[in-house]
Amino acid sequence: MKPRVSHPFSPIIGTGRLVALTFAVIAPASSVFLTYGTAFQAAGPGIVLGFAAASLVNLAVMLCYAELGSRYPQAGGDYGLAAGSLGHWGASLYTVLLGVKGIAIPALLALTTADYLHQLLAVVPMEATASLVFLLFIVLGSRNIRTSSAVVVVMVAIEFFVFALFLVLALTHLRHPWGILWHPGVAPSTWLGAVAPALYGLNGPQACLYYSEEAKTSKRHIGRTILGAALATISVEMAAVVVATLALPHLRTSAHSLPLATIVATSLGPWGRLCIVGAITVALFDTGLATTMSYARIFYAIARDGRWPPPLNRWMNYISARGVPIGALLALAACNLVTLACSQVHTLVTLGGTLLIVIYAGIVAGTVLTHFKSVAPYAMPLWPWPPVIAALGIALTAASLDGYHLVLTGLVVLLGLSWACIAPHAPTSRQI
Repeated sequence: MKPRVSHPFSPIIGTGRLVALTFAVIAPASSVFLTYGTAFQAAGPGIVLGFAAASLVNLAVMLCYAELGSRYPQAGGDYGLAAGSLGHWGASLYTVLLGVKGIAIPALLALTTADYLHQLLAVVPMEATASLVFLLFIVLGSRNIRTSSAVVVVMVAIEFFVFALFLVLALTHLRHPWGILWHPGVAPSTWLGAVAPALYGLNGPQACLYYSEEAKTSKRHIGRTILGAALATISVEMAAVVVATLALPHLRTSAHSLPLATIVATSLGPWGRLCIVGAITVALFDTGLATTMSYARIFYAIARDGRWPPPLNRWMNYISARGVPIGALLALAACNLVTLACSQVHTLVTLGGTLLIVIYAGIVAGTVLTHFKSVAPYAMPLWPWPPVIAALGIALTAASLDGYHLVLTGLVVLLGLSWACIAPHAPTSRQI
């Protein structure tokens, strides 16, 4: 028997804060800075074509999220969509998939924030600072959503201001002709290597689902918010990739850890670079806070359906008087602090990136299965092309993975399906 929830979620935040929380998870500025180097090393000047292909796939997937999310808008996000559309097996699989991602992603963001703080101040110790940063995520995340979202709004504003400054600097220091964008001089197999990291950087518009039970908005508006956030993210990140590529000092050299900072360094000198690094640090902290809050809601929603082991369900199925899933938040804190202590963050995050492909595939399948049952509050345009394009893009991305990561991903999927044989059959069609 599941314990009773003391204080269920209440719709108390407006559309503005819902959008800010969504963009805090996406973090377009820090996403570009963090993924550009990896994508450039894989694709060279073909990075723009790779990002363009990823943008098309991302938009198709987000249209699926928009339709399916309008049917099942709940704090579980991806888990709720899988539970509603794929039933017991899908819900159990996503419990494991999101559990693996949840014990690594917040820890990675804390570690990355500490890394950038170390670049600002070399005396800052990495490991201890990462733990302190993560504990600060927990402290701020334990406040009521009005307070924590206010912090997020301020940091999102700072991020976009500095991001706009970066675009201006890049546009005033273009070094290459526009023609290299569509004639990069590399084979398609080369620029396709940028698709996987670009997809990871563009991910996040579905984050508004995590706060949908706390937002004063309609089901149809949830779908529109996901699509609007996707279009805005694609526009911002594509603009940054285009102007950054044209402004890079050299197109044929290997990208180092922070390649876009070279543009700022050559324009404003070392102090300009420090400003950009500082802004990225703020953006990463903001993303870490919003992501920690999001996964606490995912873990809570899974516990609400009784899909964790019983002792964990009793602990995590609790919302405080402040409207915070405090049990799930503390469980998330314990898992991530252990991950930080064991130094397994990057291994788990690499796996989490490949699991994103599986999560996307399930959302596309769930959208197709439910599309003909009834008209969704938000019906995607251009049906059936979005799920077709999404499926093709997911298949091509999966085909580009190496055997090691395919095996690891397969083992996690197998674990999720095995958990379906053990976990109790809980309600799987909760519609808020």
